Amino acid sequence: SNAAFAARVLSIPSVALLTTAGPGSIQRTYAEILRMSQTTEEMLVKELEDFQPHREAVTRLNEKYGLDIGLLTNLQPTGKLDVLKWSTVTLVTTCEDLLDPMTPDVAEIYTKEGAIFE
Repeated sequence: SNAAFAARVLSIPSVALLTTAGPGSIQRTYAEILRMSQTTEEMLVKELEDFQPHREAVTRLNEKYGLDIGLLTNLQPTGKLDVLKWSTVTLVTTCEDLLDPMTPDVAEIYTKEGAIFE
């Protein structure tokens, strides 16, 4: 995500590389990380919202560079990669047969944000 933020600040194109089973795999990955950490999505959201250094850092980045990074990056909904909306294109290193399906809500958000997957 740092490269996408830098490209946005510099007004140059950014190409994301997604080396998983497609954008649908990220939701499953987040769910597994939460399960292994014995953490719920609600607990994670509360930590991010309540942790003052996080709030201050996000505010500083947004104000200094004109970004619109949210406090709950990749959690609205969980596993939707927010940074992909800033990429000119996202290269997905898997084939159609191995893609994990996206949930309809995530697919709709990516479409509205103009995310392109190749």
